Amino acid sequence: MSVYENSVISFIKVIETNANLLTPPDWDNLKQLSNQLPNDDIEDISNQLENWLKASASRQEFFQRYQEQREAVTDAEVRDFQVIIGAGGSKSPTPANQPSPAAKDMIINSIIRHSPPSTPQTNPPKNK
Repeated sequence: MSVYENSVISFIKVIETNANLLTPPDWDNLKQLSNQLPNDDIEDISNQLENWLKASASRQEFFQRYQEQREAVTDAEVRDFQVIIGAGGSKSPTPANQPSPAAKDMIINSIIRHSPPSTPQTNPPKNK
């Protein structure tokens, strides 16, 4: 099991289970970061995510959950992740004519699914 794979899995799991620990500005910053992540370098992705977590005091509790999750990742979760992105961060074994999400795509999708709306939603006025 790669330490970098473990980190990416943990980051995604914490987003999925503890999204409320990030502030709206943190979410905006994370969205910007996710678009700048490399497509095929899981070590660089892992390092950038961890540096992002450490860069702000507002992310301290999220970072703590991330560290706890890194200790709890199972071998089965890593195997499932490797099937998606390919062992050792290589390209997925998915046939060329089939889509295969990369680690970056998985992170972006998780951010999109779990981030709060960008603008507050207001109720439309009721017709009388």
